[in-house]
Amino acid sequence: MAVGIEIKGREGEGNTFLTTAQVIQGLTEMLSDGKVADAADIYSRCQEDIGYLLINKVQSEHRLQKLVANMFFRARDFDKAALCCENLGEFDKSAQLYEQSDDYRSAAEMYARVENYEKAAEMFECNQNYRQAAELYLKVKNFSRSAANYEKAVNYFLAGKLYHDLGKYRKSMELLQKVQAQDDTFEEATVLIGDILGRNGYPDLAIKKLLGVIKSRPVGKDTAELYYHLAGIHQAKGNNAVARNIFQQLLNFDIGYKDVEEKIKELGGQTAVPDKAAPLPDGGEDDEDIDLEVEMPAGAEPAAAIVGVMDGFDFLQKIPLFADMPLQEMKAFYNISEERKFQDGERLIEQGRPGMALYVIRAGKVSVQRVEGDLVTEVAVLHAGDHAGEMSLVDESPTSARVAALGEVVAFEVSRDHFLRFLQANDKFAVRVLRVFVRTLCDRLRETTSKLATQ
Repeated sequence: MAVGIEIKGREGEGNTFLTTAQVIQGLTEMLSDGKVADAADIYSRCQEDIGYLLINKVQSEHRLQKLVANMFFRARDFDKAALCCENLGEFDKSAQLYEQSDDYRSAAEMYARVENYEKAAEMFECNQNYRQAAELYLKVKNFSRSAANYEKAVNYFLAGKLYHDLGKYRKSMELLQKVQAQDDTFEEATVLIGDILGRNGYPDLAIKKLLGVIKSRPVGKDTAELYYHLAGIHQAKGNNAVARNIFQQLLNFDIGYKDVEEKIKELGGQTAVPDKAAPLPDGGEDDEDIDLEVEMPAGAEPAAAIVGVMDGFDFLQKIPLFADMPLQEMKAFYNISEERKFQDGERLIEQGRPGMALYVIRAGKVSVQRVEGDLVTEVAVLHAGDHAGEMSLVDESPTSARVAALGEVVAFEVSRDHFLRFLQANDKFAVRVLRVFVRTLCDRLRETTSKLATQ
């Protein structure tokens, strides 16, 4: 090699300072000779960043570019290794290396180039490009993640609509009520809120919500959908005359509007379409005493927000695992949990498999079992307020025990995926909850040590 490169400190000999040209020339020759590991060792000990100069020098030589990329990887300079792979057209490798170097935006672009949209969405999310992440999650039909990212992107309507379609009504209601009256999606959001209230046994609240938005406006292009849903709620309540009257007004507005003609027939009425210039009908004999309005308390605001009560929230608040958690963090954590029901013998956690979720027992009890071949030994019984699987949230190792339901069990489930994403967005919460997990682990370790000492 024309230029010998030695770094003082290895053997106590060699050059401490060299020109940039000397180092680049020396590294290029070493790589040409196949000495990638040696080149990586020297490159990693250079105080100045010469990586981009080296990339420019070899950009026209395909073989050397590959060797330089390999050298960067060995030296753990992942972003430059990624750039080399990108220049070589190896976009999948480039994406992985950009991700390893925490350059999430570049990683997202590379994953998108190889049509790995799920990973691209994940990278956009890590880079806080929430709108792009939401759109890509939607593209791959990951509706839950799409909804979460639309929420972070402050698109409350799309987030709420997706949560509604997923059947997560409490979250949907929370977000849809944040849609402002001046937004184009306000009336559609109101319809969805009415649907949620109706589904959950609050038809009168749904009617009030819809009427608060209609505000005595006649049936028209902007209100037809609101009136349609209002009629549907009245029909579900058994207010057939009111429902028929509203459906008739919709038919007068648009003879082909949805299925209103069939609805009127279902309700035992005859459809009648007057001249378009004629006013809306007042009703008739069958519609005597019909009032589309709902009597409301004096001073009440028809379009006021509906306050939902978080079922089981008080239970979660009281258990030791969350004792030190501030209210807002507790609410956010509650929203990533899902209530699950298990029948007798059904397994929440299986021994030897990677843990997937934390379970907080709300009702019933579970058996913690150690399985060795055909022998199953019960080591503990957990009751309401106890939790299992917390270590799986921070450790990917196979679980050390089986957890099975003893009778019917109701539990809050927090998946590993939801938990890790939540930690990424909530640093203070991460510190608190990991501290609790460590304390729990230490308590259990002390308990086990104590039992062993008495044997």
